[in-house]
Amino acid sequence: MKVVLTSSVLALGFAVMAQAAPSTVPLGPSPALGGGEFSSGGGITVAVEPRRTATGQMALCGVWAQSDRLSAYVRQSGRTVLDRGSLAVNGRVVHKDLGFLNRVAPSKSYARTDATCVGTSLPYQSNAKVEIRIPRHVVVQDRDGSGAGVEIRFGPSEATNPALLSGSVLPSRFTSTKSTLSGKYGATRLTQ
Repeated sequence: MKVVLTSSVLALGFAVMAQAAPSTVPLGPSPALGGGEFSSGGGITVAVEPRRTATGQMALCGVWAQSDRLSAYVRQSGRTVLDRGSLAVNGRVVHKDLGFLNRVAPSKSYARTDATCVGTSLPYQSNAKVEIRIPRHVVVQDRDGSGAGVEIRFGPSEATNPALLSGSVLPSRFTSTKSTLSGKYGATRLTQ
């Protein structure tokens, strides 16, 4: 009896966790693109599109990507940049903090990539214009008393897809978050 009860409790726990897990939907053929770039090179692209919910409301679904090759100063700052962002529909901000977005690899097209969604209070409009807004700001400021040091900013980009920009002139084996470095002390896997 005790084993059956434990199995039932585990099954119920897994069912609750499965319901709580965020679901994804594939993006359509032409999501709105936005984002920006780091002053040190490389950038972030956000792809978002409106979707109709079962109740007729508008949900905003999207993904984000970051350049594969970034300087060590900004490699881990993608989520911090997204936290400052917002989504506007027809000129009106309807959601702040883009941290809900699913991270994907940089790509020439984000069509059919698995996106996460957030609901809005707006009724669905098929012709809604979605804007991705991420304000200009300082990402890294590491200066000494004399003002010498590093300051890296994030801001608008002229590139349509800033995640495709390279953020380093060093070979990708030194700058990519997907690379494996081999040396006389063995292989070290870089993490994101």
